[in-house]
Amino acid sequence: MKLGILTSVDTRHRYFVHTLRARFDVAAVGYEHTGYDPAAVNADGLNPQEVRIVQAHFQDRARHEMEYFGAHSAFAHDGSSCGVRTIQPGELNTPEVVEFLGARKVDTVAVYGTNLIKPPLLTAFSGRMINMHLGLSPYYRGTATNFYPLVNGEPEYVGATIHVIDAGIDSGPILRHARPEIVAGDRPHTIGCKGILAGIEALVASLEYLERGRLSPTPQWKPARARLCLRKDYHPRQVVDLYRNLEDGLIERYLSRRARGEAEVQLVNPAATYPGDSGASSCSPWTKPAHVNCDAS
Repeated sequence: MKLGILTSVDTRHRYFVHTLRARFDVAAVGYEHTGYDPAAVNADGLNPQEVRIVQAHFQDRARHEMEYFGAHSAFAHDGSSCGVRTIQPGELNTPEVVEFLGARKVDTVAVYGTNLIKPPLLTAFSGRMINMHLGLSPYYRGTATNFYPLVNGEPEYVGATIHVIDAGIDSGPILRHARPEIVAGDRPHTIGCKGILAGIEALVASLEYLERGRLSPTPQWKPARARLCLRKDYHPRQVVDLYRNLEDGLIERYLSRRARGEAEVQLVNPAATYPGDSGASSCSPWTKPAHVNCDAS
């Protein structure tokens, strides 16, 4: 398998590239500048204290990402074994990117953190692009989908989805879900970074099965409370709401629900276990789950 990677430029994205290059034959890496920066605070409607909360949130994100990923976050260098390209805003879905991957004889593309994949890129690698979506599809699709479950009081919907990319938004057939272990004392960015690590390992497992020809993707189902989160829907006040939830015992309530068995979400072969679990999932690789209603409690 000749793997290509399309990702963004932040610390977590560079770590993603480093990890995949250590495990697979990566022939091409494209780093996209997406043009989206939620840390640029829109202070409309916020008082000075709330502005400080938002600023501290994004400062903490950068600090935690350096702690979790910084030791292995150098940009890959362009060379004979692995070509590297910087992709400017608006240039992702272009013939030039298709040509870049094709020239390196890429047959499979791993994606994380880019803008939406569209033709001609999607067409050129149809069925051969695997996305690491930070969120549990089909429950939370789109942008910041490990942020909104915390805003909405639903930590059980934090995780990652490894899926084949189709023309929708995080809607393609699922290969595997992963969830971080949330414990007392966790904060938004410890949860987020652990979710990234769980997602990367799930992606690695999926690619290893792909190499052995053992993939059986699960079409996404339609839960009663599916959410599509778009960039235009974000406002910094949601960050303030998140920290109000934490101060009000969000994590403690979730852990209590989980201990009573009330925090279950139907997943495709989840890649993480919790304290007290008997071990890894007993399902065989890529077993399809029953498509049940998975409303949060």
